[in-house]
Amino acid sequence: MKTKPANAITGLIFVITGIFILLANLEIIPMPSASEAWPAFILLPAVGFHAGFFLSGRKRELAGLLVPGGILLVISLLFFFETATGFTYSAYTWPVYLLAPAFGLFELWYFGKREKGLLIPISILTGIAVFSWGEMLMSAVGRLWPVIFILIGVYLLFGRRKAKGID
Repeated sequence: MKTKPANAITGLIFVITGIFILLANLEIIPMPSASEAWPAFILLPAVGFHAGFFLSGRKRELAGLLVPGGILLVISLLFFFETATGFTYSAYTWPVYLLAPAFGLFELWYFGKREKGLLIPISILTGIAVFSWGEMLMSAVGRLWPVIFILIGVYLLFGRRKAKGID
């Protein structure tokens, strides 16, 4: 008898959860506190969405499962990082919230029908995130950003000649 994908996903989640709890009860691995483990409640559905797609044989018509799966996966990994660091870097990691839907949509594009229209929101969200990190980097660097112009100028003056063999 063939197992339905939903039963396979649910069964897989129960097996993994059971193994984890058993290893923690046997003190083979440490049991994290609730204040450390709460991002797992976001990770589990993310794994479920991905498992649903991949256990279905990667059918293109089910690639939509990867959008919420990708979003939840990125957000859960971000929250694991933030929890481990005491949210110290949250002022710098906020662009990941923009990358989460971009990642989910990228998975849909990659495993789906590769509709070019999906690349527009993916590019916009990724661009805003990268620009935001660039702005933070530029403000951190402060007055030293003209060094970039100097390095480009030095390369154009001296690097190009050497590359072309002109002395």
